[in-house]
Amino acid sequence: MMEKYITQQAEVSASPAQSGKRIAVASAKGGAGTTALVANIAWGLASHPDTKVACADLDCVTGDLDLQLSVNANGALQEMLQYPARLEPLIYARSGVKVTENLHLFTGYSGQLTQAFWPEEIEFEAFSAFCQRQSDFLLWDIPAFSLRDQVGLNALCGSDIQVLIVEPTLASIRRTHLVLDALQASAATQTILVLNHTKPEASSLITAADVVQALGRKPDVEIPFAPNHMMASATLGQLAIAKKHRTGKALQQLVSLIRGDQTATGRGLLRWLKGA
Repeated sequence: MMEKYITQQAEVSASPAQSGKRIAVASAKGGAGTTALVANIAWGLASHPDTKVACADLDCVTGDLDLQLSVNANGALQEMLQYPARLEPLIYARSGVKVTENLHLFTGYSGQLTQAFWPEEIEFEAFSAFCQRQSDFLLWDIPAFSLRDQVGLNALCGSDIQVLIVEPTLASIRRTHLVLDALQASAATQTILVLNHTKPEASSLITAADVVQALGRKPDVEIPFAPNHMMASATLGQLAIAKKHRTGKALQQLVSLIRGDQTATGRGLLRWLKGA
């Protein structure tokens, strides 16, 4: 089934009408700070005035990407996924919540305790391809629970760029290892591994070196433990990427990797080798 899906993805990606890159951000284990990173990535990409960005939250029950971006969400995403044949540029403009002039947010928050609607792969693909024709980057916030079914896993595997977040815990490392194995069979052009410190590094029993040894690769970006900076987006509407501190610089490095900024990539590697 995975081989068939990858073939379909390759055919869709070859479509000349599809221009923007699709980025899927996910953690193999919940609680790794995925949504906060999505908000910062979206903001960082949209900080370039000539770049059009769309971001969407696949979690319609507990998602809070709107809070991270300090806007009022709507439930338009569910209808857009259910009726992809109706999608047109005017729908994109009216259904997306405009965070900035070049950043649109799509959510399907229903206000229910259970997620009654879950898209089929073809519906997810149709909506994604539509958004990619309207923007330079489509950013998906993929909840960890959705990786247990084909829609969520294929959403990650079928992206142009996969941002996989791991935290220094045994459960997160074990699940991340499984996801990395699955990604090796995908047609994605780039997988970015992010180590997000969700507890003080000095008090953690698992070090960054332990994560590298367990996963067999170094993280491309390491986000330091800074709860005051990361939580400020959900409480005060202040995104960490806009601040001049270690966390902001690490997030800017992540955005540069996604944009393909080779100079920034080289600087990030140099900082890693120096142990900065």
